[in-house]
Amino acid sequence: MIITVQRLYIRDLLKLLLLLALGLSLFFSIIGLIDKVDDFMPHKPSFALVAEYTLLAMPLNTHYLLPTAILLSSIFTFSQAIRRREIIAIKASGGRMKGILKPFLGIGLILTLFAFILGEVIVPTASKKRHELYDTITGKGKNLSFRDGVMYMRGKEGEIVRISLYLPEEKKALGVSILSFTPSGLRERIDAETAFWTGDGWRLTGITAYDIGEGKIHSEKEMRYTGIASPTILQSDLWKVEEMTLPDLIRYNRRLNEAGFRNPKMLVDISSRISYPLVNLFMLLLGIALSLESRVIEEKLGRVLPSQRGEGKKAGGFVSAGLGLVISLAYWFGYSLFLSLGYAGTVPPVIAPWIIPAVYGLISFYLYRHIPE
Repeated sequence: MIITVQRLYIRDLLKLLLLLALGLSLFFSIIGLIDKVDDFMPHKPSFALVAEYTLLAMPLNTHYLLPTAILLSSIFTFSQAIRRREIIAIKASGGRMKGILKPFLGIGLILTLFAFILGEVIVPTASKKRHELYDTITGKGKNLSFRDGVMYMRGKEGEIVRISLYLPEEKKALGVSILSFTPSGLRERIDAETAFWTGDGWRLTGITAYDIGEGKIHSEKEMRYTGIASPTILQSDLWKVEEMTLPDLIRYNRRLNEAGFRNPKMLVDISSRISYPLVNLFMLLLGIALSLESRVIEEKLGRVLPSQRGEGKKAGGFVSAGLGLVISLAYWFGYSLFLSLGYAGTVPPVIAPWIIPAVYGLISFYLYRHIPE
């Protein structure tokens, strides 16, 4: 009997989770598409391209919305079991709730692993393709690419520009190489230690210029160069955080440190890649515990007279949904707040992404341990 009940609840939970995760993800992907309508309409893209762009946004939205979907699914599943008096029947027959719920710990760990893989494998790939598809639809073309964190781009006069490290906050580039060509081959190479944006062009410093045609080398302290795009264009095409894997972020941060720069935002993003997937386990345990331990839902907000039982089930469903949304919004507000504090350096960047998940983790495990048998 116990195994049958476990399979029933697992099936109900996973079916509802799949429906909510995909439904919410698709909804927000369509909202994102609406935001891009003004960019797309002048180019009259085909329905296939628009649909592909929308679908490519779903992995990222799923990654963000999965904890909410898990919380709502667990609350709905076990709240319905309480209303159908199934929990009372299980206890009356000698069943122990901790034994019945044991497989859900495994499911929570699997969902956590899935969220980590989703964020590290599927989301970066889909986000890159979506970025490229946006350029294709809007006719921007591909003028910029990354390899191991190094930026390669095409200059205004056809030059090839290599930037070893770009600091968007400071509008500064380190390790700049500019290769100019003629129809017969390489004409000139300019190496600069740094490049600063001055508002109407770039000021290169620490310059070594190689004139390939004449076989000459000369050095300059600084020079003005307008062949590189402005920081506004660079940052619109810059490698987005969601397009980077955890190893990419770690390598990029290491290069910043080697160049003498400390970027709290990068440390926060690295730490959040590890802390964020864990909230999926915490949300599952929290949803189960709130449904089974709290009698507020059933006895106060979901309690009705026998003649009103049908309406009571509907009201209970709305109560469950409302409770899940309130908890999810509270989580997102707190998590975003501490991320911002980490970005600003007010809270240690490595610790900031762990504070709210740790709080929710402690609460969820406490409530789970105290589920009445």
